[in-house]
Amino acid sequence: MNKQHQWLSTQLPLWVKDKTISQQQADTLHSRYPVKDSINLGRLLLTAVGAIMIGLGIILLFAYNWDEMGKYTKLSVIFGALISAHSLAFFFINRNKVLSESLFVLGTMFMGSTIFLVGQIYHLDSHYPNAFLLWSAGALALAWALPSLSQAFMAIILVSCWHITEVLDFDYANHSALLLILIAIFPLVWRLHSPVLARFTSATLLTSLALSILAIDEDMVGVIMLMSASALIATEQIVRHFANTEQKNIAFEIEKPAVLVLIITMFCLTFTDLIDEILNFSFDSPITTGYFWSALILSQLSFAWLLFKKQLSHLSSLAELTVILALLPALFYQQLDAEILPDIYLILTLAFNIILLLFSVWLMIDGARKANRQHMVYGSMIFSILAMVRYTDLFDSLVIRASIFLIVGITLFSVGNIYQRNKKEAKS
Repeated sequence: MNKQHQWLSTQLPLWVKDKTISQQQADTLHSRYPVKDSINLGRLLLTAVGAIMIGLGIILLFAYNWDEMGKYTKLSVIFGALISAHSLAFFFINRNKVLSESLFVLGTMFMGSTIFLVGQIYHLDSHYPNAFLLWSAGALALAWALPSLSQAFMAIILVSCWHITEVLDFDYANHSALLLILIAIFPLVWRLHSPVLARFTSATLLTSLALSILAIDEDMVGVIMLMSASALIATEQIVRHFANTEQKNIAFEIEKPAVLVLIITMFCLTFTDLIDEILNFSFDSPITTGYFWSALILSQLSFAWLLFKKQLSHLSSLAELTVILALLPALFYQQLDAEILPDIYLILTLAFNIILLLFSVWLMIDGARKANRQHMVYGSMIFSILAMVRYTDLFDSLVIRASIFLIVGITLFSVGNIYQRNKKEAKS
């Protein structure tokens, strides 16, 4: 998109000179489609990986000769490498941006080794996940200061390492990691205008949320993830209503991990054995209670606004319907007769099967009609998986099983042909 913006930037003065447009109109177009400094993402990734490999090699060389070095020699080497990498990065910042980014990545690698090696030198017996927190803070500070896409990715990875070590090694829910992602990293996504970073950050947030809840009350994981995914989908639908084209692309990428969580949860709810485990829970922890009600209230307010503005799309309608169906037994199961619950769960299981089936069919039809490859692929995958699972669950007769395969095959063949025909027409 930035190439078109650069072309527009060169044409605007000519259009003003020829009196095709006014200066005010040119200023409006320039502010709407600004030219931003861009770096080839592929080249940046290659050089960043190269910098990481160099950093690991140097660190291993340190480790090989570590025992033979004195304390002050060790400190001189590690701080010297750290300062040198960042000094060279600042030197090339206006000369070679890709090289500068790579040197900053190398400097961040040295920062991590410095944190751990200083702890080793002085025998600091501290809570080791804090090293990942400090390391991520350095990467995050550079990501904001430069700004830098590679540092943003490193910061997310390091925050994830901090969170995972806290949860798995110390059984600590670490809610601070979620706040750090929401407050410090999500705004960075909008500043860097990176759809890839948006998707990665959204996936990290949902994964971290699941781990935190798992550390407190594993019975609440399914329903809170369902509510949170629905809330994120609804919120992003609202953002798109007010956003420009570039911001809509970012919102769309943020939404993708939430859609995946929604579909996976819905698929789990199509099994009678799993629906009871996901929806039969109790509010034993005030923290999980807060997560549940926060996600539920946010989603319902967002869905209400979308409905009022007539912006409730197919996806947000699916999320809202899933929330409503899931809440039917989830909030009232303690007041219901235990003998009634299995019947309710059976009805809900059937409902989720039908909804997921219709959603997959809609994706395939929409993808075929509009030549949308993503919708075609996702719809076909959901349709095929659902058919295969229900094939093994429900049907014993070979004739019925053969019929199921025929129906699935004919459906996929038909929508595939329609997709190819519409794709050729769109190209022509």
